[in-house]
This record gives sequence, C-alpha cells and structure tokens, in this order.
Amino acid sequence: MKRTLERYYALFSANLQEAMVYRFAFFTNFLAEVVKTIVMLEVWMAVYRQRSTVAGFDYSMMVTYLLVSQAVNNVYGFRNDAERPISEKIRKGTIVFDLLRPVKFVNARLAENVGQTILQVFFAILALLGFRVFLPELSGPPSLFCGLMFAVSVSVGFFIMFSVSVMSGLLAFWLMNNWGLRSAKTAIVNFFSGALVPIAVLPGWLQKIVNMLPFKNIVYVPTMIYMGQYDRREIFAYIGIQIFWAAVMWLAAKGLFYLAIRRVSINGG
Repeated sequence: MKRTLERYYALFSANLQEAMVYRFAFFTNFLAEVVKTIVMLEVWMAVYRQRSTVAGFDYSMMVTYLLVSQAVNNVYGFRNDAERPISEKIRKGTIVFDLLRPVKFVNARLAENVGQTILQVFFAILALLGFRVFLPELSGPPSLFCGLMFAVSVSVGFFIMFSVSVMSGLLAFWLMNNWGLRSAKTAIVNFFSGALVPIAVLPGWLQKIVNMLPFKNIVYVPTMIYMGQYDRREIFAYIGIQIFWAAVMWLAAKGLFYLAIRRVSINGG
C-alpha cells in the first residue's frame, strides 16, 4: 500500500514540476482566459445598462458569479491533462507501456492531473485577487462556512470533471481520432455546467434538463455556495448530490476503461 502511494505521489510531483517548468506557456493560457473573462464582463455590462436584474441577479451578483465561475472552470479546464494525453496514448499505441506499469491507469492519470491542477488553483486565486482591485462589485463568500464548503464543492466537482475527461479520452479506442468529440464535450460541459451563464438564466424547461445531468455540479453549485445562495441544509444536500455524481462518473470512467482494454486495437504501434 505504501509503495503504491509512493508511485502515485511520484506522478503527482512530476506533473507539478512539469507545470512549473512550462509556467510561461501556462501563464499565456491564463492571460487568454483573463481576456475572455473581460469580454464576458463587457457583454453583461451592456445587458445591465438596460435592466437592473437578470433572473434575480443584480449587477454585483452577476459580476461575482461570472468571475468565480470562470475561476472554478479554469481550475478544471484550460490545461486539463486527462483527456488529450489519453487519446494521444491510444492513437500512438504508447498506452501499452502504461498498461504494463504497476499502477492503475485511471488512478495514475488522476495523480498527474491533481499535480497540474495545483498551479491552476494558484493562478485562479491570483486572478480573483487582481479583479477585486478593479471591480469592487466582486465580493467574497459571506461566511467562513461558505468559503470552506466552496473549497469542498470545488474538490468534488474536480472529480466529476476529471471522470468526464477520462471517458472522452478513452473513446479514442473506438474513434481513433476523437478531436471533434472532445471539442463537442467542452462546449456541452461549459454550457450545462453554468460556466457561460448562470443556470437560473436558462428557460424553465432547459433547467429541468440541466438538473438531471451531472454538469451543473461542476461549476454552478460551487459558485452558488461561494455566493451564499444556499442555506446550510441546501449546501449539505447539494454536496451530497455532487458526491453521488462523482461516484457515478468515476465508476463509469473505470468501467469504460476496462471495456476498452478488452478490445485494444493499437493504431500506429
């Protein structure tokens, strides 16, 4: 058990160090996300010139929602090395070497992903602090409890997002080149997670669909917890739902992996 944990820690440490080595590329990606966030802010500023509230969100609430949701999404997203490397390993045939190693394939990808996510968390916090200087509308969590539960919620959301990315990457076993599917997955997750607009803004019929899917637990739920939009009972209920979806998606990713390796067809090796 100890030796196994040491192997996973080595993967975690190696990927954290790799992220630090390529911190300039990391920083340029971060700047691109900041620019995108500023553009989204400008769009909402134009909307609020015409009205005082949108779906119960006043301007200050929308600013906080937008900035926090983008920070959360970037923690998961702009350098998520679960999906792309998996599909590349399958396409090139190098996955056979991973299958021979004394660590479980999906668990190893999790250790690597956590290592890189540490740096993403740092940049996300840095971005929020920077925006806070120029946008007094950006507020912090209303209580220490909300702040702590926000951190828990983001952590559980990470597992949901990771599992979705693993499944998308593993589909390369069947598709060989799944670039289009990966792009579609990103668009779907961004929309249904609340990363683009709050779920409350969507039409009622679409909200019902969103509530049946796991994606809102990735961005929308953590952000609403941060903003203090749920009471304590609701917070525990939503985190419970997040844990449920994290378990379901993790098992689904594991199941898809074991299904895939039973029909390994190496392309290019």
